[in-house]
Amino acid sequence: LQLGGKSPNILLSDANLRRAAKGSMIAIYNNSGQICTAGSRILVEKSIHDEFVQSMIDATASMKLGQALDDETGMGPVVSAEQLERVTGYIDIGKSEGAEIVTGGDRALAMGDGYFVEPTIFTGVRNDMRIAQEEIFGPVAAVIEVADVEEAISVANDTIYGLAAAVWTSDLVKAHKVARGINAGTIWINGSGMYDPSVSFGGFKQSGFGRELGIHSMESYTEMKSVWMSLK
Repeated sequence: LQLGGKSPNILLSDANLRRAAKGSMIAIYNNSGQICTAGSRILVEKSIHDEFVQSMIDATASMKLGQALDDETGMGPVVSAEQLERVTGYIDIGKSEGAEIVTGGDRALAMGDGYFVEPTIFTGVRNDMRIAQEEIFGPVAAVIEVADVEEAISVANDTIYGLAAAVWTSDLVKAHKVARGINAGTIWINGSGMYDPSVSFGGFKQSGFGRELGIHSMESYTEMKSVWMSLK
């Protein structure tokens, strides 16, 4: 059973910012943010916060909104009018909580009557805000500033979910530290959204139980039988 997430996407100070900004954009805006593993909480070390946010804004600005079947489209609409209302409602909640919108923040009216939401980035987000704790399931990124890798791990785990997480760093020691420390079923290093039929996928905590893919997925289709026999 897989029940969604609020996946942290962690940017450490030694990350390749250009690559990380593009990867983070894909992690939250792919399928208009309607993916259970979307990197919706972006945790950024203080020393690179402003530079990363600007890189993310620039990367977002280059993305074209359009119809899903158009090869030039970078992001399409959300799935329904109900979902459009839900996502824009959460944007309003973020503003009321005191977070700052640095790009996007509204329905994409230029797209006409379609269910398009502007790709949105909030900064000044606290992890106890609803936009950081509740699954929006739309193209809304919440950027949270952290002091160091220890705080990043702590904030990443401060959620009811535990489906996936990503970390961007050039330091393998830090990468392994984060991978060990985060309570999530899948950890990506310098990337996101990587899957393979041979690798198990599933969540911790309220992100569900059991596993898809890999040998462990067979357990869901297996009935165990115990036979006790006395030979006397």
